[in-house]
Amino acid sequence: MRVPSLLYPVVAGLLLCAPLSAQTRTVSHHGADASIGVRFGTLGLGGEVAKLINPHIGLRVGANFLSHSITRTESDITFDATLKLKGVSGLVDLFPGSRGSFHLTGGIMTNPMEITAVGVPTSGGSYTINNVDYTAAQVGTLTASGKWPKTSPYAGFGFGSPASNGGGLKFVFDLGAVIAKPTILLAATGTAPGLQANVAAQQVKTQADVEKYAKVYPVISFGLVYRF
Repeated sequence: MRVPSLLYPVVAGLLLCAPLSAQTRTVSHHGADASIGVRFGTLGLGGEVAKLINPHIGLRVGANFLSHSITRTESDITFDATLKLKGVSGLVDLFPGSRGSFHLTGGIMTNPMEITAVGVPTSGGSYTINNVDYTAAQVGTLTASGKWPKTSPYAGFGFGSPASNGGGLKFVFDLGAVIAKPTILLAATGTAPGLQANVAAQQVKTQADVEKYAKVYPVISFGLVYRF
């Protein structure tokens, strides 16, 4: 069947557009959809790597560390404490929008913090332990420690993605919580009558005081990542 001469321009246009359309479909692509970056926040200072495995799901692995000294009073006892923030995280990000920025996050984190402390006597050189006063000589060295579980679940949300939408540097933010409570231990080297029993009772009270405010470990994290 012959094509009418009036349709020659239309047929020619379709023949030219067909390869162009096929080429357009193959040109669209993304990079590795991966990122590497640094973060700072309540987990300390650290780094992370992330990978988008499909338009809605990403994986992240990070590590953090920071050491800080403070003086804190718990249940009438003052401690010189050292906080060691250290941990490793394995997280899954869910992006409601395809290759979007906003994400919901779940995963696990190792012990986010360890606390070691030495008791400081009052200006009069005494301690009050379980409502009983002891001299510094009777108590000896009073120590305290606090640890979160070795691994705990994490839940949160944030903004930022390893999707290489334009590549380059990008600010990221996360807010969430490690769902765990710390365990507090108290010990004294002294041998005064009743001291060890009162230290044990004081430990129970201090544990209860801490759990009022430390039912979860809050996570606030800011970062800068490079996407490629």
